[in-house]
Amino acid sequence: MASGCQSVGLNGILGEIPLHGSGSSTSRSVRLHFRFSRELARSTEILQATLYLFWAAPSPGAQPVTVRLLWPDPAGTNTTVASETWLEVQSPGWTTLDVGLAVQSVSGQDTPRLTVELEVPEDWGSPLLADRSDSHRPFVVAQARARTPHRVRRRGIDCGAGSRMCCRQEFFVDFKEIGWEDWIIQPEGYHMNYCAGLCPLHMAGIPGLAASFHTAVLNRIKAASAAAAVDSCCVPTQRRPLSLLYYDRDSNIVKTDIPDMIVDSCGCT
Repeated sequence: MASGCQSVGLNGILGEIPLHGSGSSTSRSVRLHFRFSRELARSTEILQATLYLFWAAPSPGAQPVTVRLLWPDPAGTNTTVASETWLEVQSPGWTTLDVGLAVQSVSGQDTPRLTVELEVPEDWGSPLLADRSDSHRPFVVAQARARTPHRVRRRGIDCGAGSRMCCRQEFFVDFKEIGWEDWIIQPEGYHMNYCAGLCPLHMAGIPGLAASFHTAVLNRIKAASAAAAVDSCCVPTQRRPLSLLYYDRDSNIVKTDIPDMIVDSCGCT
């Protein structure tokens, strides 16, 4: 995943309406509604988006499904069909569909909302397992990028060429390179970063470079003491969580936020 990008997950809200087809065959429509926050839509640019659907076991044999992507018109009274895809469901499990263009289109509206309509045979009892388990709930994963640069206020500094003092070193981890791509769905990798460099006492005693104001005071005392002998260590002072989408041991898709995975700034202890 490109630098500066983040993954955003959206769960679907289900609803059903009857839909009578031509001839003697009868089908019905299952609708999924995905809503985006207005603030998120305005502040980010959608790069790509994927719809995840978990099908129940079809019986008997393969079941035809028509997937329509809908969004409201500017007046908000009707919906427009953005695209239509036909597929056959032959076994239970996950199916993915590219919905990037549709999500990009609705993200610019006053009330960003995407509706997915599934036309399924009437005799297919419950085509989706969302009503039985949250781990099978339909969802959309979108990769987004901030429209304007977002500056994070750091108490430390980033490492540059030839840096020797305490600083934050950017470091990107590609999950494919460490063999985790078979169970991690999103993201493909992330900037974990780490802290490196020297922390002499005269530097560790400067507020803003020390890990805390308490540390700055303590190191000033150490610097003034003839007994002081050991330099401080360069450690993370600000961390933030990583949002992860992955398969658990039972092949359920799980979304979780793992705390303290990304180092944002460094300082001296």
